[in-house]
Amino acid sequence: MAPKQDSGNVKRPPKLFSGSPPPPPIPAADAPWRPDWKWHAKVLGRIYVILILVYFALTALLSRLPPPYGLRQIPKDVTPWLKK
Repeated sequence: MAPKQDSGNVKRPPKLFSGSPPPPPIPAADAPWRPDWKWHAKVLGRIYVILILVYFALTALLSRLPPPYGLRQIPKDVTPWLKK
């Protein structure tokens, strides 16, 4: 047998069809923000600039490392596309 619950202190959601008018619509100023094409261009531009700066910083850092760990020059006979 299931225990009986006291329904005197239970909060219930308001009835949807209680005859009261619906809540007012949300004003345009409170509408959710949506990015436009200018925002996308600005953010993508910043991402590209950051990636380019990180690439050059890592290249400079790796070129200063000692020979076993630093960047190496790939021989041209190993890579035929570098013979040009």
